[in-house]
Amino acid sequence: MAGRGVVWERVCNNSRDRLTQDGDLSWCRMHPPVLKIGPGNPRKRGSFLAVRTGSGPPDWIAQHKGISIIGDDKDSKSERWSTRNVKPHQAKAFDLHELQGGIAVILLRMPDKSRWVIPWKILKPLWEKKGTINLKLLSDIGAFNWVLKCENEPAYDWLTPLLEWKKNG
Repeated sequence: MAGRGVVWERVCNNSRDRLTQDGDLSWCRMHPPVLKIGPGNPRKRGSFLAVRTGSGPPDWIAQHKGISIIGDDKDSKSERWSTRNVKPHQAKAFDLHELQGGIAVILLRMPDKSRWVIPWKILKPLWEKKGTINLKLLSDIGAFNWVLKCENEPAYDWLTPLLEWKKNG
């Protein structure tokens, strides 16, 4: 995400961590490829100087009961979210993942703080047209909200509605 939406990425990471604690998911972050070119700060353990050597992959990959899921976390600051925020190399990774039988997904937060799950199969036609999405269109295209899994906790579950979509789709 190139530094934008870092807070939203943390929310999504916490969600994936919680789903892992619940026994529903195993996941890991994916980082852009880098080449180590020198030592980092001697007072910071594990730091090094590096340059990017290619385009970054989607943010994460996960596994749920034999289903592989690849995804990217996106945060919209305006009422309309541009599908151009999904970069061509990410779209290619989504296509390849789905070709192998996996699910590709965008976890999107809109300015009203609503949390959306958008499977790539739903988003791809709009992405190909370089379209934009607002709240009404999200519902119209078949995207869905995160759900409450436990009382007295925030809506951290995006996995259940995604799996229901896959089962019914």
